[in-house]
Amino acid sequence: MTAPTVDRLGLARWEADRHAAVLDDALARWRALPVPSLEAIESDPALRQLTDQILFRFIKLQDTMGERLIPATLGWLVEPFEGWPMRDRLDRLEKLGYLDVEAWLRWRELRNRLAHEYPDAPDLRHAQLLAAIAGAADILAAYRLWAGKLP
Repeated sequence: MTAPTVDRLGLARWEADRHAAVLDDALARWRALPVPSLEAIESDPALRQLTDQILFRFIKLQDTMGERLIPATLGWLVEPFEGWPMRDRLDRLEKLGYLDVEAWLRWRELRNRLAHEYPDAPDLRHAQLLAAIAGAADILAAYRLWAGKLP
């Protein structure tokens, strides 16, 4: 393992740890509440801020894992990944026990759905919001398992 690889992995972990810590705190506050309606979230600034924090950190943790942690982990494992498409990288990490590809793809889909607003479909918006919050909890747990295998 070369020093740049360790630095790359350390930097990726530092960034992911930062997002994970804030996400963990926000999810703990969310879990302490009864599941709010969409109307409650949209009308209460504190709930809106909490929801935004969870969604933002879900997206940031996923981005950090995809853009930094995946290549840094593969580099640390001395895998020749540079020319591999993302799906091959994910498949390799799954074989090595770092992630579940199907879960990763679900998180990507949740993230993509967050980009769309449905002003005429409040039930759909609420369902997508709750699904994304559940996905945030899942990616946080997956990150912790992954990080536990790293130096």
